Amino acid sequence: MNNVNVEGIGNIETVKALFAGFNCLRDDNCFLVVQNYDYMGSLAGSEGQIATTNAAVVGAKAGGVAGGIVGGLVGSAVSNAVNEAVKEFHNSLDEKQKIVFDTTVYGGYLVNVMADGVAIIPLSNGGKMTPSIKNFITDLNNFVYFSNAELESVKLEKLPLRISTKKLAIRFKGMSGSCPRWVCPSKHKLVPYQEENFKKLLNK
Repeated sequence: MNNVNVEGIGNIETVKALFAGFNCLRDDNCFLVVQNYDYMGSLAGSEGQIATTNAAVVGAKAGGVAGGIVGGLVGSAVSNAVNEAVKEFHNSLDEKQKIVFDTTVYGGYLVNVMADGVAIIPLSNGGKMTPSIKNFITDLNNFVYFSNAELESVKLEKLPLRISTKKLAIRFKGMSGSCPRWVCPSKHKLVPYQEENFKKLLNK
């Protein structure tokens, strides 16, 4: 199947066909579109460079950067210790993990949470600097699947000062609870199935 833009991403039948193409369609599908909170576009450096995970992992506290955000936009203000910690974390990831922790290419992800694991289709940002669902385009060549054996947990978590969105926290075994920071809206006008699936995952 070919890559699709937001019209396809927002069509539940197209979404089912996309995941079926990877043998990742189940009876308990939970489809969600998330935005990459840490997306910084090409300013973040080389493709796949990890700009942030959380303060504990990247050592942002040592660099004096509030909230754990480090990358091209604030690079001059970040200490060498933080940059080294980011590099070390990046090097510790396998190829699949690098895709979901990416900060330069993917503005979001199309996710299917299932009983046996999580299937993820990365969404490029159409060349725009700010992640926006209206600009998303699938990148089927970099589809990834994580089985339950690779995962510690998958759940929606609270975000500070946010009511209508949460964080989709996918945590991996052996990574001290680190996870990509994905903002998950409770609903979106371009994604009609978002609200139903948001509630489904919230109630699991």
